[in-house]
Formats: sequence, C-alpha cells, structure tokens
Amino acid sequence: MNERIDPNGGIEVNYQVARVGAGASGSPAPEAPPMSAPATLVGIFTSPKATFQSLAAKPRILAPLLAVLVFQLIFGIVLAQSGILKNDTIARLEAKNSPPEQIDAVARVMDGPAKYAFVVAGPIVLVFSLLVSAALVYFIANLMLGARLRYAHYLSIAAYGAVVGIVDQVVRMGIALGRGTLMVHLGIGAFLGEDLSAVMRILDTSTDPLLLWATGIQALGVAVMAKKGFGFGVLAVLPGYLILVSLSALQH
Repeated sequence: MNERIDPNGGIEVNYQVARVGAGASGSPAPEAPPMSAPATLVGIFTSPKATFQSLAAKPRILAPLLAVLVFQLIFGIVLAQSGILKNDTIARLEAKNSPPEQIDAVARVMDGPAKYAFVVAGPIVLVFSLLVSAALVYFIANLMLGARLRYAHYLSIAAYGAVVGIVDQVVRMGIALGRGTLMVHLGIGAFLGEDLSAVMRILDTSTDPLLLWATGIQALGVAVMAKKGFGFGVLAVLPGYLILVSLSALQH
C-alpha cells in the first residue's frame, strides 16, 4: 500500500506544481501599483516611465491640470505686475513708427486693469490647448496608428507633459524679468542675436531643450500606456510638436 501511495502522491504533486507553473507563466504581467496624485507630480520628473505605468489603468487629469493652472495664474500675475507686456507692446508700436498719440493711449490702457486680462486669458488658452493637443494625439495614435486608448489617457498625457513644461516657463520667466522682454531664446537663437527671422524663430523653438524634454515625456507616455515602443510615441506627438513650433514664427 505504501509503495503504491508514494508514486501516486508524487505524480499528483508534480502535476499540481506543473499546472501552477504553467498558469503563472501564462498569466498577464501585474499592473503597476497606483500612485497618489502628489507622487505622480513628482514622479513625472524622477521616474516618468513608472509614473505612466501607474496611470495606465486609471489616468489622472485633475491633479496635473490644477498644478499647471496654478503656475499659469502665477506667471500671469507676475507678468502683469512687471510691466513686461507693456514694454513689448510699446516696442512693437515704435518699430511700426506708430504716432506718439497711439503709443500713449496704449500705454495708459496697459497701466490700467486691462493688463490683468492676460491673467484670466492664460488659463483659458491653456485648457483649450490641452484639449486640442489630446484630441490630435488621439486621432494620430488611435485612428491612424492603431492604438486602443481612451481620450482620457491622451488628456492625462498632455497634462503631465504640461507639468514638465512648467520648467521651460520658469526659465523663460526668469530671463524675461531680468531682460525686461518676453523675447527669450533658449534654442539655437540664443547664439544668433535678438532680431530673428521667421525661419530662425522656428529653428530656435524646435531646438529648445526644455521644450524637447516636455515633448519627449508625452511621447513616452503614449508609448507606455499604449504598450508600444518609444518610436510609436514620437510619431503620435510629432504633428502637434510641429504645429507648436510653426506657431513660433508668429512671435515678433
């Protein structure tokens, strides 16, 4: 009896071990552990891949959006108080040889409550740009490249990319306050003087390392959440990046 029981028991044990092993190898990879909202705002800088992995199951939108809006309001108030907008506006009028009466009228308006219009308009433009940017990436990644993510994923990616973009805005703001103008060049234009042509402004924006960093974060987010390679993410965000760079030619 003992001799027959031992082999059967051994076979049964071995079969169960093999079955458990097969189930373990065939099961999907476990999802990344969720992160708190503050942790994601820090992690997008320190470990962006792990942050996007934790956001894949339930993308966050409110936390990064609020962070960006707060900074946008701060930037707007600082600009309104600094007089930089007034200086740039008057400089453009003087470059066009506008009459002194028009320049004085504009200066009076810029000294009044109208200067705070930028504070209100900034967050509105920001939210609109994020919505459009997410829709564009959704169209490229889902409808053209075959990804299967929801619009909320792309809006979350755009919002966290904007969080990283705060660094670019802080650097530009610091330089602008020191120089008294918003015409700040962080790319190749930093070595080419102040008065850049439309083509050179495009090249300057496209070579801004901080803008490239924020765009790369968005590409990584698309790749991680769609479970594709980084090149897939680059293709998805490239059209929006080119549009943004092209708009820089209008800055003068």
